[in-house]
Amino acid sequence: MSDAGEPRGGAFVVFEGIDGAGTTTQAALYAARLRARRRLVHVTNEPSGGPIGSLIRQVLRHRVAMPSGRQPDTMALLFAADRLDHLGSEIEPCLREGYVVLSDRYDLSSLAYQATTGAGGARELAEMVAWIRELNRHALRPDATIVLDVSPEVAATRRDKRGGPRDLYETTELQARLAEVYRRAEDLTPGDRVIHLDGEAPVSAVTDAIEAALAPIVG
Repeated sequence: MSDAGEPRGGAFVVFEGIDGAGTTTQAALYAARLRARRRLVHVTNEPSGGPIGSLIRQVLRHRVAMPSGRQPDTMALLFAADRLDHLGSEIEPCLREGYVVLSDRYDLSSLAYQATTGAGGARELAEMVAWIRELNRHALRPDATIVLDVSPEVAATRRDKRGGPRDLYETTELQARLAEVYRRAEDLTPGDRVIHLDGEAPVSAVTDAIEAALAPIVG
């Protein structure tokens, strides 16, 4: 999963957490603060808006069915392919232009979601994690990953308020398991700078904490 040394003039920051953690909201709010300081900012997300990302979104929304037996493996492959497309077409060009790129999810989501849904025991989980890391070995490493830690109950309440149909991963049992995985997210991406923040704090306080944590990185 190491980076091959892609030159960059900007900064690459990833926002992560379970569904309902507030990653989309906080990426937008932090971007607004950077723009107020006249910084070049590009906000993006995964699945991306590219062709593979569009297919993934249809799967997540139950509009495209996949064989259930190999679904985690298939999704891991799709996300890895989308990520390389996302990097080449959007993230890396913006970094070369000096943008601060904020991505709502990245390969940590694959390591959390696909490994959790595709593994049984500890040995199988370790094998799944190693395989997903290998799939993403060319993924550019972020300058920092912000993990918003929230309880499954708080996240569920937020998702209910948001409304709309639930996607493939928005089940109570799975989100509870994922919350535990994200609490030790740095174990999944060794060597990455992972910053845990309290996602249950008031919205503006979370943005303040993000701004303070990223100040040495973004400048």
